[in-house]
Amino acid sequence: MRSELISQEKNIVKIKAEIEAERFEKAVQYVVKEISHKANIKGFRKGRVPRNVIELYFGRERLYREALENLIPEVIEQIRDEYELELVAEPKIKSIGELKEGEPLVLEIEYEVMPEIELPDLNQIEVPKLKATVTDEMVDEVINDLRERNAEYVEVNEDRPIDEGDTVVVNAIAEVEREDNDDAEKFDFEGKEMEDMIDLSVPYLDENVKKDLIGQNVGNTVTTTVTHPEDGSNLSGKRIKYSMEIKGIKKKVLPELDEEFLKKVGAEGKGLEEFRAEIKEQLIKNLENRSKNEAINLALQQIVNQAKIEVPESMVEREFHSLLHEEEEKIKQAGEMTFEEYVKQSGMDLDEYKNRLREKAYKRVMNSLVLEELTKRFEIKVNPEDIKAYVERMAGAYNISAEKLSSFIASDQDRLYRLSYDIMAEKTLGKILDHVKVKELEREEYEEALKVIMNNQGKVEAVQEEMQEKVEEEPEKALQDDGNDVRGGHEDVGTDSNRTDG
Repeated sequence: MRSELISQEKNIVKIKAEIEAERFEKAVQYVVKEISHKANIKGFRKGRVPRNVIELYFGRERLYREALENLIPEVIEQIRDEYELELVAEPKIKSIGELKEGEPLVLEIEYEVMPEIELPDLNQIEVPKLKATVTDEMVDEVINDLRERNAEYVEVNEDRPIDEGDTVVVNAIAEVEREDNDDAEKFDFEGKEMEDMIDLSVPYLDENVKKDLIGQNVGNTVTTTVTHPEDGSNLSGKRIKYSMEIKGIKKKVLPELDEEFLKKVGAEGKGLEEFRAEIKEQLIKNLENRSKNEAINLALQQIVNQAKIEVPESMVEREFHSLLHEEEEKIKQAGEMTFEEYVKQSGMDLDEYKNRLREKAYKRVMNSLVLEELTKRFEIKVNPEDIKAYVERMAGAYNISAEKLSSFIASDQDRLYRLSYDIMAEKTLGKILDHVKVKELEREEYEEALKVIMNNQGKVEAVQEEMQEKVEEEPEKALQDDGNDVRGGHEDVGTDSNRTDG
């Protein structure tokens, strides 16, 4: 087969392929043989039907169409390998030449390939990393938190009003405030009596609840109103009125730092200082992991900002539609509201919401392209040991059998591919800090360095927004299929106006 590069504009490559007449005829003969073995034609045994009879019954056009359907995937793959094309989408058949017996068949195929990616000099990128410094005060916070979790609540028997540090036992009835014309159904919890314990010492308690309870006595009924946080739910931003009958007062008693406490928190047989040392060691480990991940993200962000990539509109548009579908499915599964209601509640109209989503898609494509280029540069490979270790880690996290999880993943090629991609991305990210300058800083210096990076990020995003304008001007054009998508099954091969079937 002969082929010729017709054009290459940005990441779109057009190639002309010339299929030899003998190869096409062989493909037609294969179709004839297949039909001959399946067709029930009076007067002929299966497998013995002559070609001219098959053409009479089924038409030459069908033979040519099915021959093309069989040949096109082979041709596409052959050209991809010959030109070493790295595809980002399914190729498209742009035109099929006139079919003439004994003459070669000419196809024009369009390939969408990875764009050229120019990474910055990684050695010149400097990344701040927070030193994993753990103080005695941080250890004290952990121990105090453990004491809070193991606290006992003791009934207050004396006749006195509620104080700031008390925990109040109430029977509460809730009612959501509505406009006069709001005829929406009531929530399940409305009108039902609920017993609750309200700890007045916690910092996140609504101030109205705290203010209305302090100074009250057991037996009193208190009415208070709180505003539900803006969380995207049906209750988001709504005012809820609670009628609370005070049933009792309890005092929170924290455990002493003794052997019994250490036993409760899994440190049986250890002294307090040994337990504190273990906590400090774990805090250092956690902080080191967190600061390392933050440094990796900062490094990747700077690499993306400095990389030179002309992001293909079609890649952004596909990612946008994928994100949009995910959002719609998530809201549908929640079952609380329609997608349109969700968008309205977000304070944006549909166009604004989609533009925000398209910006997110653009950034995700940028990150993905840079990450793939880094994977090549670092020569990252995924081997069976990597997959085994990853599966065992996942199995441990979800408390399931590693063998069952491994079988589940191996049973689906797409699932295995996604897992391999995740492992490759993880390994690539783990290598980034080996190739950039990492500067460990104490918290104050670290926060100053972050401010500088964020300021530069704002400037870069302004430039990226200009680059993205073209993507947002005609988003649908990027997905327009003016050829035949290979995934479509070639139903219309041979019927398009730009081709003839001989």
